[in-house]
Amino acid sequence: MAAVAYYVTAIYTCTQVRESPGRAGPRDSIQIWDAGFSQIVFAQSPDEAQSLFEAALREQPEGENPREIVIRKIAVAPVVDQLLTETGNLPLDWPKIRDQEESGVPSTPMDDFEQGYWVDADQVVRPDKLSFSIGTIQSDVPEDVGSGLNWSDKQFFFLLNVLPLPAPPLSPDNEPEGETADSEEEGSNEPSPSEIEAMNVIFPETVALIQARNSVVAAWLWRRYAATTRLNANAIRIVPPCGTVGQPEC
Repeated sequence: MAAVAYYVTAIYTCTQVRESPGRAGPRDSIQIWDAGFSQIVFAQSPDEAQSLFEAALREQPEGENPREIVIRKIAVAPVVDQLLTETGNLPLDWPKIRDQEESGVPSTPMDDFEQGYWVDADQVVRPDKLSFSIGTIQSDVPEDVGSGLNWSDKQFFFLLNVLPLPAPPLSPDNEPEGETADSEEEGSNEPSPSEIEAMNVIFPETVALIQARNSVVAAWLWRRYAATTRLNANAIRIVPPCGTVGQPEC
């Protein structure tokens, strides 16, 4: 079976002996911090993707003290098997995409303002108010948003995260008792919602790779693609492309 792409995201706690400043000069001390990390993993199954990701995460950097990694939450999401583009959807050719990304890095850094990662694409591009075509998008978005984006023929790659729908509220009969809920939370290694929010980590249900001139157009391409699917109403978030683990199908 050929390897396919999965998007793996984790929140983990890292412990390491590091040099820190002191009154008598630098000294070694134990430092502990939480972090979030995502990668695209090429594997034959979600379980294999998770194993490859965990192995890569636990690799020890050369020349540093060993790190202890405790993974607190991990999620594996499928990657849509098509590249969404302004001229139509294409099969995912990962080696070609990687070559295109690498050739564009010197002139288009990942934090380039015109790409539009700062735009709240979920609010700007709503599924019930889609522009008729790419040609009308620029005039349909607010001026303070559209004026800062690239509208030339220059193209960028985007990763679009499709978020799970919110869980339905608990009915009074199904609410956990306060004492039990508190005790479970105290002994749990699971990160709290506030910790996840503070680290700006997102656990998507599905991920799509999109090539477009800016994030607004990328969101529009996804909304059109998902219009007749169960993901039509899901919130979305756009992030820069990330690193990869494993070998893609050539």
